Amino acid sequence: MLIKASRITNLTDARYFAAKEVDFLGFNLEEGTADYLDPMYMKAIREWVEGPAIVGEFSRSPAPVIREAAVFFGLDAVQVDESYISQLPDLKEFTIILAINATEETARLEHLLQEAAPYVAYFLLKLPSGIFPGGDVAFWKKCCSLYPVLIGADLPAAQLNDVLEAIQPAGLGFTGGAEEQVGVKSFDEIEALFEALGR
Repeated sequence: MLIKASRITNLTDARYFAAKEVDFLGFNLEEGTADYLDPMYMKAIREWVEGPAIVGEFSRSPAPVIREAAVFFGLDAVQVDESYISQLPDLKEFTIILAINATEETARLEHLLQEAAPYVAYFLLKLPSGIFPGGDVAFWKKCCSLYPVLIGADLPAAQLNDVLEAIQPAGLGFTGGAEEQVGVKSFDEIEALFEALGR
């Protein structure tokens, strides 16, 4: 089960997730957006952690700027959103994670997955809150069987294994958060999810 931790903004989060042996640590490198982290801080943080692939997360920058940043900062992968569909060929030399805000518009989602599949290593599907239980489980299972899908959803720990068994994704997406004070943070909620996963 692959795990990507997104929007890491501090060393506390980075070290916690690295200790949990997540596969990807994502840093929002898009200046002017929420949870932006100066790439120089990202470089400093990565020196303290070992194991996870380092992902630069982008939402506005054109592909040439992303390529330059990926090379300059030695990123292992880049994450972009669905607005980049037409620019994916320009990033094909990198491991690409495509983040999609999934909705009940299944035909639209199927089209996006199919169009992007030749260029994308993983799809991070951000599912609406409350989609489980209920929703079109057969559809989500089909998506996960055809494509390498990481599910990003606000799921309670008690429900997690049932959802994983029902749709069988390649992995999960978690999100970092602000520290209560420098070096201090509660991981109770996320720890419950890791415990449910047996980590």
